[in-house]
Amino acid sequence: MTNFTYLLLLETSAITETDANTWQAIAKLGECLLPEIVAIDLKNMANGKSEGNESTAKQFQNLLPQLDWQVTPLIGKHPELVLNTSQNLSRKARLILNVAQSALGVATAYPQRCVVLISNEILLRDRIAKLNCQNLAAIPAAIARQWSRTNQAPPIVQKLIKNLELPLDLKSSVSSHPSNTIDSIYSHQVASPKWSEKASPKAINYAQFVIKLMKFGLTTTFLVTILLIGWRYVQPQQFQQLWEKTGLPPFPKVFSQPQNK
Repeated sequence: MTNFTYLLLLETSAITETDANTWQAIAKLGECLLPEIVAIDLKNMANGKSEGNESTAKQFQNLLPQLDWQVTPLIGKHPELVLNTSQNLSRKARLILNVAQSALGVATAYPQRCVVLISNEILLRDRIAKLNCQNLAAIPAAIARQWSRTNQAPPIVQKLIKNLELPLDLKSSVSSHPSNTIDSIYSHQVASPKWSEKASPKAINYAQFVIKLMKFGLTTTFLVTILLIGWRYVQPQQFQQLWEKTGLPPFPKVFSQPQNK
């Protein structure tokens, strides 16, 4: 397998609506898995026990040993994938729900692998998109075959790769804000260093405190000076005696007592 990083799950429609050439092309992309419910459905179809493309299902069953695809029983839980007991789902709807649970189970079990579900069912692909699982995506069989032919992963798979390369703190941000796209997360990652250049809230509060303290000191000094000058003019002798006792330098001459007329 050329790209062992990828885990590929195939839903029934990706088998019955394609051919052996497509299956072999998909097999080259990575490790291929069949949800248990899909394996059972295809076997029943090949044996004529369920509706569907019996001839294609038989062909797949015959080719399966060569493809070396494994069957997985993994199941994941999610609020979007809860089956209400009162719901009377059709066979197709139940299959879609079970495959979505299986895809989520595989993605959860292998968080560092790109898990790609291949299905031609639009409703199933929409369900996968709503799960907002960071290492899980769904594509139709035609896109998977093109991917194999060009060796160029489709954009939705490329986003999974980018997401797996994100630091852990940004991964948690993606999980808590599932509406964010990978591109927006990367733009935030580029812009984030600007925040480190700004002062922290504690530093800002400390600076404001120092400024307030300086203003208070200047105001107090000004008021004391005014009081001393007033005392110097009103009671010069008493002021001079007290001033000399403090041991301070002589009172500035500019504030000396005016000469008596």
